[in-house]
Amino acid sequence: LRQTDPAAVGKLEAKANQTLNGKGTLWKIEKQGLAASWLFGTIHMTDPRVTSLTPTAQTAYDGAKTVVIETTDILDQAKTMGQLAQEPELMMFTDGSTLMSKLGKEDAAALEAGLQARGIPLSSVAKMKPWMLIAMVALPACEMARKAASVEILDQKLATGAKAAGKELLGLETASEQLRAMASLPLEFHIRGLIDTLKLGDKADDVVETMIELYESEDIGMFWPLFEATLGQAAGLGEGYAEFEQVMVIKRNTVMAD
Repeated sequence: LRQTDPAAVGKLEAKANQTLNGKGTLWKIEKQGLAASWLFGTIHMTDPRVTSLTPTAQTAYDGAKTVVIETTDILDQAKTMGQLAQEPELMMFTDGSTLMSKLGKEDAAALEAGLQARGIPLSSVAKMKPWMLIAMVALPACEMARKAASVEILDQKLATGAKAAGKELLGLETASEQLRAMASLPLEFHIRGLIDTLKLGDKADDVVETMIELYESEDIGMFWPLFEATLGQAAGLGEGYAEFEQVMVIKRNTVMAD
C-alpha cells in the first residue's frame, strides 16, 4: 500500500492514531496499597518475533507471582479434546449434513479450490464446522508447520514458563466456552467469512506478516484499519459484525472480568 497508494496509508494511520492505547503491548496497572499488575497483549502465534519478549515485558513476567491467560486448556490438548468430545456439535456437523451441503454452487467451487490450493483434501474436513476450518486456512504454511511440530504459541510459552517457575497459573475461560460463543453466531456468518478468507489467497499471508510486523513495533492501533482495508468480510467486518462483536468481545469480556 505504501508503494501503490500512499494516500490510503495516510488515512489508515490517521484512523489508527484515534485508537485509545493504540501504541504498546504492555501496560502497568497500579492502585495505592497494592502491588502493581501488568496487562500484556498477545497474539496466538508461534512466530519467534511474537514469542520473544522485550526486556521490559520479560522483567514484568519474571516478577509476577500469578500469570493469567485466556484459557489454561491450551496446556493439555488431550484433556481439551476430551472435554470437547462431550459437545461434538461445537466442532462438527452431527446431523448427517456436511459443509458442502450448506453452500451454493459458486461457494462450493471456491471452497474446493481454496482447500486444494492449501493441500487440504475436502473429504478430510467435510463435516467440520466453518469456524474450525477458518483456523486452518487463515494462517500461513510456516505457522501451520511450526504448530504441527509442537512449537508453542506465545500464550502457551508464557503458561509453561509460569508453571516451571512455580507461579500460580489461572485462565479466564475454557475452550468449550470459546467454541460455544462461536457456535452461537449464525452459520451463514461463519460460512461467508470462510469463503472470503479462501478467496483472499496469498493476500491472507501478507496480512498476517504485516500484522506480526505491526505487533513487533507495538503499533497495534493499526490492526483494525489494516483489516478493514484488506480483508473486509473475511475479518467479520461485513453484515453481522455488530453481533460478532457483542458475542466474541463484549460478552466474553464480562465472563473474563468475573
